[in-house]
Order: sequence, then C-alpha cells, then structure tokens
Amino acid sequence: MITGSQIQSLVDLFEKRQVFLYHACQLIDFASYLSLGGIPSRALLETNELPFTPFETDTIDRANNVWDKVFINLSDFGYFFARGGKNVPNPYGPVLFKICPSALLEASDVAVCLWSAGAKGFNREREALNTLEEIENLFLYPSNVGTPQSTYVKYSDQLAADFGRQKAQAPEISCTMPNSLLSIEYVNFVGVDPYIINNRKLLDWVDEIKQKNLVQFSTRERSHFPERSRKDFYNQIAERIGEKIPSLCTLAHDSTCGPPLREWAEQISRIEWQFQRYAKYLRDGTLKPLKAGVVLSEHQVNP
Repeated sequence: MITGSQIQSLVDLFEKRQVFLYHACQLIDFASYLSLGGIPSRALLETNELPFTPFETDTIDRANNVWDKVFINLSDFGYFFARGGKNVPNPYGPVLFKICPSALLEASDVAVCLWSAGAKGFNREREALNTLEEIENLFLYPSNVGTPQSTYVKYSDQLAADFGRQKAQAPEISCTMPNSLLSIEYVNFVGVDPYIINNRKLLDWVDEIKQKNLVQFSTRERSHFPERSRKDFYNQIAERIGEKIPSLCTLAHDSTCGPPLREWAEQISRIEWQFQRYAKYLRDGTLKPLKAGVVLSEHQVNP
C-alpha cells in the first residue's frame, strides 16, 4: 500500500513517465458522476441514490471491502480494440476519463494491485504493491525512453513472471479518497467511443450532460487508425444487443454483419465471457437508459 509521503513520490514517478490514469463508465454513470462533481465510489453513488450500472462483481466488492474505494487504471482498456486488436471495447463503458496523476495527492492510501478487487478472496492490503520500485517494474521500458513507450505497461504473462504471481492481470488502482470522490478538477479530458444512438452521436449526449452540469473539461471522440478502423463495429454490435445478447458464434455466422465484424467475432471466441460482460454493461448502462429517456433527467444529490 502506498501512503503518506510515498504518494507524492508515486505521482512524481507517473509524471516523469508522462503517465495518465483512466476510468471508463457507461453514460448513466457519467451523468451521476457529474452531479456529484467527480468520479465516485459505488458506495457514494448508492448513498446518494444515484443510478449506476450493475456489475457482476458488486456483491464481491462489498465482501472484499472495496465498495467505498475509487477505481482507476494505468491503461485505456479500449485502446487495442480501436486499433484493430483481438479485444472487445472497454467493458466498463464507452465514456473514458483521462485523469492527471496529481489526483492521487488527495488520497489517504493508494493500492496498486495485480489482481482484480472483484475476485473472490481478494484482500486489498495483501495484494497491494508496497514499494515504488515494484510499481516502476510494472512498465515495459525505462522512463527515459520518452512517450508513448514510457507509459507502456507489461502484459499479464510478463507481470506474472516478474512478480511471481500466477494470477497477475492488468494493474488496477484503488484509492481511499476524501468523501469517496476523485474531484472532476483532475480530469484532463473525456474520450467517447463512436456510437450513434437514437440517430445521435454518443459524444453529443455526453456534451449535453456536461453542459447541464457546467463542467469545463474537453471531450472528443475516440480516434482510429484508418487502415484498421473499427469505427463501424461499435454500432454494428450495439444494433444486435437486445434483451438476449448474441454469442460471438452467432455474430460470426450472421450474414447481416459485414465480413470484418464476422472475422473479429470468430477471432475472439476465446473471450466470450468478456464480450458478454461488455455487451451487458453497455445495454444496461447506456443503450436502455437512452432509449427510455432517463439519462438526462435531473439527478438530486442527498444533503
């Protein structure tokens, strides 16, 4: 666990590497976040009776005593899909906060873990890395190589080997923040996946919520490599997500899908569970609320 003066040193490490922190969410969560003035714990959302997307791990998060923590990541989990990789879009949502590392200075403790807090048996104190040297070892290249290489995090197999942890995954950061809230003032910008919902860009929905809450951060749509663009995939997938979410096998053999989408669905069949999680969260936290017209309703925060 990183505490006290070590937190400043951790921020210095990230800033030297020009690392940013990330948090993705669904649109209904985004609206709740802005009504609170930042990125909250799920406990804070619940206390204030604000809507948020149910996660498969909610019950375990309570049992693991992390319900009151604010979660962020060292990587943008939607990057590799957007760039043509064999991945799904960010399962946690199409709205991505890019956060300045100095946000951590508000925390009383920072746990950088190689195992998800949503796993059964997770113990935050036991799993947290305890030294800056360990956190430095998360990165693939030395800090002096310059960006973007200085920001690259090792893959899970290399992390497992280097740290001697078979269950090593992408690093996950949980923080104990004042009032369980990471202030919106630390947000560098918000990126939005290129969905079109109800004949309107998702970016436009995000901007409308932002304007209602009088916040100043910039927003932009996620960029793509033209030669490997996945931009059309987002809507093709969203159009097929209903009460019954299709399997990847179904998508791979759906003649109404374009050949690139069918090929992608076949290539990632080994991560069916991740696709199902992505699709369920997107349906419940963005698609259904927009279709029901509830996302832009005024949220009231309890005194």
